[in-house]
Amino acid sequence: MKIAIDLRSLSTGSISGVENYTLNLLDNLLAQDKVNQYTLFYNSFSKIKLGDFHFVNSKVIYSKVPNKILNFGLKVKALKLEQLTGDFDLLFMPNLNQYHISNGAKLAITVHDLSPILAPEFYDTKRRLWHKFLNYKRAFQQANVLFAVSEYTKNDLIKVFGITPEKIKVTYPGIDHHLFNSAPKEQDQRRIRNYYGLPGDFYLFLSTIEPRKNLKTLIKAFEQTNNNVHLVIAGRLGWKFKQDFKQIKNSKKNARIKYVGYVPERDKPALIKSAKALVYPSFYEGFGFQPLEAFAVGTPVISSGLTSLPEVVNDAGLLINPYSAEDLSFALNEIISNKILRTQLIEKGLLRAQQFSWKKTAHQVLNSFNSL
Repeated sequence: MKIAIDLRSLSTGSISGVENYTLNLLDNLLAQDKVNQYTLFYNSFSKIKLGDFHFVNSKVIYSKVPNKILNFGLKVKALKLEQLTGDFDLLFMPNLNQYHISNGAKLAITVHDLSPILAPEFYDTKRRLWHKFLNYKRAFQQANVLFAVSEYTKNDLIKVFGITPEKIKVTYPGIDHHLFNSAPKEQDQRRIRNYYGLPGDFYLFLSTIEPRKNLKTLIKAFEQTNNNVHLVIAGRLGWKFKQDFKQIKNSKKNARIKYVGYVPERDKPALIKSAKALVYPSFYEGFGFQPLEAFAVGTPVISSGLTSLPEVVNDAGLLINPYSAEDLSFALNEIISNKILRTQLIEKGLLRAQQFSWKKTAHQVLNSFNSL
């Protein structure tokens, strides 16, 4: 079978949830499958680094068609993706993008969450228009299989779009256990402390800075803590973030809040390991990589108790109401002062992390491909 995989989501150059999913799944999928033929394609003005995907049954194709022209051409069906990739039997999109394919080709899409549909208030006007342009309903109904990253996302697909449950396969993402493990080298921790100018003891917020990630409630909660722990904020700038930085500037604990910017994957394990706790108060998540990464390196987690996060975190972290600064502040204090609780959470987290494997994810995806 000829399989085309859409890598256009990697063109941003930074690694967040979708990019992390795409790269790790692809790496494990190509390592397992020696039968099907893969064409990996993307559209970008310049080439992007894709890692070592030099398998005998795969090739990489990239085009330089301006995105506006390509997306419009696909939208009005003046172009087909086969014109960029050559013929294929199956198109796999690790994240929904604009597409148009021949009638005989199969379609598989990974659905990370439906926040653009269910919570559009978390997005700016540009992104709302883009998500409307994509036409989720048409794509999901046309797909032969949908990979939902959680049971929560599967249920949203059923409720919002009426997708038949049989079409949806829940395939949990994994963790790169070679990168994220319980023993990051001390020299790496010293290096990132020096490089990022980290304080002594700190809570860590590690996410794209945008409204859905709920930094505002964390800052309010941090102001109510009764300890000397600092707050480190890490992540690329997304959208609607100016109010967050205004809130930080005006905070009574401004001197103990530090923003370190975007952190590359290679620095994340040591950064998370150095924190007293990872705090993840998001309003809406289809999955949630950061809590699992913290579990894997042995750092306690405070997480929102909404959407898919209880399903991912289970009892290995402290679940809070993300709308309550008081609830979050109590958890921030408790995770520092209660040594028994810290030990229990670390032990449970390490066990929880072991249940998520990219090898397993790729095996499930490949089985679905072969069954189409």
